[in-house]
Amino acid sequence: MHRTTYDIRLHHDAVRAFYRQTDWMFRVLGIIRGSQAMHAGLWQQARTHRAALRLIDKTLLAAAQLTPGECLLDAGCGAGASANEIAAIHDGPVIGLTIVPEQAKRARRGGRAMFLCADYAAAPLRDACCDVVWMLESICHAPDKPALLAEIARLLRPGGRLVIADRFAARPDLSPAERDQLRAWLRPWAMPDLVAVDELIRLAEAAGLRLCRRDDLTLSAGPSLRFLGHFAQLTLPAALVLHALRLQSDLQIAAMRGCIAQTRTLNAGLWRYYLLVLVKPAA
Repeated sequence: MHRTTYDIRLHHDAVRAFYRQTDWMFRVLGIIRGSQAMHAGLWQQARTHRAALRLIDKTLLAAAQLTPGECLLDAGCGAGASANEIAAIHDGPVIGLTIVPEQAKRARRGGRAMFLCADYAAAPLRDACCDVVWMLESICHAPDKPALLAEIARLLRPGGRLVIADRFAARPDLSPAERDQLRAWLRPWAMPDLVAVDELIRLAEAAGLRLCRRDDLTLSAGPSLRFLGHFAQLTLPAALVLHALRLQSDLQIAAMRGCIAQTRTLNAGLWRYYLLVLVKPAA
């Protein structure tokens, strides 16, 4: 869907507000889970949140086939947990992009990766400078996915890989009532309506990228995805008291209700969690 410059600016403001207002929640979750990573983990070989979070990074790195000297761009890097973990073990440049200044500042304190505060759909980087573009739960925030995928195709060298792990609509023909259920989660999280995975693949192929891997990770990621909703359900009563005392904002309460709606819509089968790897063909 086409968005005006003004719409994009409003959307960016909403994304920044969401992450600023929910920073306290992710920090608390970081203490509970033993990691400041904001994304889901994979549980098929893990028994703790920390191990599950490490496993998804390991799984995506294996899928990316990153080799020494190659450049990895974490597009929508959050506070830099994944980028800094990769930079600690990779012999090559690792760059993170986030539109949230506070996240970029925090990420720079966390390790060896380089971080820029910039829009991943208009990256301040030269053509064909990246071997891997890493998008772990960040493409869901993109309001104009064709434009973003075209930008990624610009950034990738021939043979470069786009690695995505994210949430997708379970099917393209969700009913209006089902879309309304999703919006109860998506709107406070500053996320546009979810696309089905086949639609995202079609858009990527139109941008010149070729699908080479598609894995449904919903079952493995499920415990992490549901944990956020359970955490919000348990802490919402206390948050409502703080809200009445003007110590929690309307946006913070809406974001917590969104966490609950995420779990509810996952349990209803309205969305799935996929790993995708797409390649820019060699010339």
